[in-house]
Amino acid sequence: MIHTAGFRWLLFLSILMGATSCKKNTAVTECPQLTQAPPAFLDYWYFPQGSQWVYRLRGSSPLVYDTVRVTLAEEGHVTQSQAGDPRAACVQGYSATLTHSNRIYFPGTGQPGTNPFGNEFLSSHPAFYREDWVLSQTDDIRTIYPLEVGFGYPIRVGQKLLNVLQVVDTVAVTTPAGTFRQSVHLVPDYGPRVDSTQFNWVRHVYRSRRIGLTKIVYTNNQTWELIQFAINR
Repeated sequence: MIHTAGFRWLLFLSILMGATSCKKNTAVTECPQLTQAPPAFLDYWYFPQGSQWVYRLRGSSPLVYDTVRVTLAEEGHVTQSQAGDPRAACVQGYSATLTHSNRIYFPGTGQPGTNPFGNEFLSSHPAFYREDWVLSQTDDIRTIYPLEVGFGYPIRVGQKLLNVLQVVDTVAVTTPAGTFRQSVHLVPDYGPRVDSTQFNWVRHVYRSRRIGLTKIVYTNNQTWELIQFAINR
């Protein structure tokens, strides 16, 4: 059984598997306890639908802007893990769909406007990586490698998330929108597996608590900085 409208495709599977389990006299039970993500993890990336951020491309003339909106935010969990389902049972999952207004710089690979850290489907692993919570990407956006990781919690300076995205520091970030002291700076370590000049890869990511993405830098020296935001509380 699935406890979210956003996971309807798993509902049929759960019913089917439940019917199969009944034949084996194995009942599907509800979660005796639901494990939820710590608020501090969600504060860096998971925001209510309708929240929006406006970014400016540094050095652009005329000035280039991009508005990112949360078009969908949802939660869900499974009560029993099924074959092929990477999620752990009875652990809350969180997902968000974000959409860019600037389709020139962020055209997306599927639905128009979808792109990393702004428009594709972002979700938290409903299973722990050791004791961590990990934010993953699920769209082929070709700007960070691999696609599986975008943020992790607890924050540990020097730690690599899934051996790829390294937490560099927690220094305050200053953008035209203000100075954000509760911030984390992450840098991907692509290693020899990827030619980082082939695509416009992410080089630096800055996230701030209760604000979200405040700055992002790409390999072609595109730097997008937050200039204003409106978060639904």
